[in-house]
Amino acid sequence: MSDPLRVLVVEDEWLIAEDIAACLRASGHQVIGPAPSVAAALGLIGENHVDVALLDVQLHGETSLAIAEELQTRHIPFAYLTGFGPRDVPSAFANFKFVRKPADQAAILNALAELVPAS
Repeated sequence: MSDPLRVLVVEDEWLIAEDIAACLRASGHQVIGPAPSVAAALGLIGENHVDVALLDVQLHGETSLAIAEELQTRHIPFAYLTGFGPRDVPSAFANFKFVRKPADQAAILNALAELVPAS
């Protein structure tokens, strides 16, 4: 296995967040979060070293685009783990990786491998 990653999970639905976190932990990765809101996610980014992030687009009436902007500023790769597609977000974010929910463990781990190739 490649080195464990510190993965920020941003998801506002508790059960889905726990499923994603359990999948990541079972694969040896460290989960940061899950964060249910923009404010919580930005706080976690500020307080933790994050290697990669998985973001839901819609978070209880707000979008995760502010989180995506912060991750870009810090050069942290991320993918959207969402029911939305590239056409559902502003064009500035449409070129990022999208993983459709519900995603199985293989889809999540493949996305991480694409975002952070093994060195």
